[in-house]
Amino acid sequence: MKGILYLLLFAAVLGGGWYAYKYWQESQSGAKVELVPVAPVIRRDISDVLEETGTINPVNKVAIKSEVSGRVQNVYVEDGMMVTAGCVLVELDKTDLLNTRKDLQYELKEAGLNYARAKIDHDRNYELYVKKIIAVDAYDQVKTTLDLRSNTILKVITKLDTNTDNLRKTIIFSPTSGTVLNKNIEVGEMVVGANSVSSGTEMMTVADLKDLEVSSYVNEIDVTRLHVGQEIDITVDSTPGVDYSGVVTHVAPMSSSSSGSSSGSSSSSSKDGFEVRIAVKGDVSQLKMGMTANITAILKEVKDALAVPLSSVFCDNYELAPSNQKYYVYVEKPAAAAAESGKQPAQEFEKRDVEIGVTDTSGAEVKSGLSEGEKVALKRPPSMSEPTRNHEWMRRGR
Repeated sequence: MKGILYLLLFAAVLGGGWYAYKYWQESQSGAKVELVPVAPVIRRDISDVLEETGTINPVNKVAIKSEVSGRVQNVYVEDGMMVTAGCVLVELDKTDLLNTRKDLQYELKEAGLNYARAKIDHDRNYELYVKKIIAVDAYDQVKTTLDLRSNTILKVITKLDTNTDNLRKTIIFSPTSGTVLNKNIEVGEMVVGANSVSSGTEMMTVADLKDLEVSSYVNEIDVTRLHVGQEIDITVDSTPGVDYSGVVTHVAPMSSSSSGSSSGSSSSSSKDGFEVRIAVKGDVSQLKMGMTANITAILKEVKDALAVPLSSVFCDNYELAPSNQKYYVYVEKPAAAAAESGKQPAQEFEKRDVEIGVTDTSGAEVKSGLSEGEKVALKRPPSMSEPTRNHEWMRRGR
């Protein structure tokens, strides 16, 4: 039994020695030397393209709110209905306002009677005052009473005017023509009157769906290269195969968040950036409010440019702004003769500074430092000891 174990142990040692010898032999012959991948410097068109997503919204939309509080008595529209300006949308219950009006009418009648009595006292005391039968103080007192009765009448009349205006406001009309969206009230519900833009119950929205725009949020690097009037390409996942065009109508002067956008947005998460609005041109009949749109803008384009892959461009400090960077590449020298027969040619590289121009999703324009046909390393050659890193800014958002 021991003889068998010794025999197996001897075979294992012999096998391990054999594989160690083969590994040493292959390493000496250079068979396992891994070459650094390279790519040629070529000429091609390069476009710096901005790609973002946005939300489709009507250009013109109005949130419908009541100016007075009350209970909903009638709703005359439903979601999706077309309405014209002046069309009645909602009617509130008038019972409380009508009761208030009756009370005010009684107050006005009472104020009138009090005024009439005060007028009689005033006229009688005025005659006595003229005849110098009563003192000035006594006359001034009755005159003041008459003025107070007159003011009371004016106050009640003002309240009646307000009541009349509130009764008129219980009928809510559409301020514009369009389509009813987001109706969120039913008969019997209470609505709170709006005394400011941000308060009150929003009963529905009326929007013109024939005039749409895309609202998107663009980062601070790209927004500086957008301007009003710029042409934009638009696609919508919901309408595959249909391409739309648009034009920039607004570029926000300050950063904001999409969480503060209109209620029509379907975005479930906020996004910081500069809001850019793009008017959609052409037939928009297939588009709906809240759809997600993809926008594409060519920020800069260079024809027949010298270009290299992005992975071949390096810099020492990728956190610096692009304008402050110094870029370089590793250029492959002509292949050297094999040191021994059967070995791969040794690779040698030269570190060379380059000036980078426009970049796209895969490559960068080289303004100077390289010639067409030269080959550059796609990763740092092992023989180059200095620590380097690809400039990741050129890959932003891609």
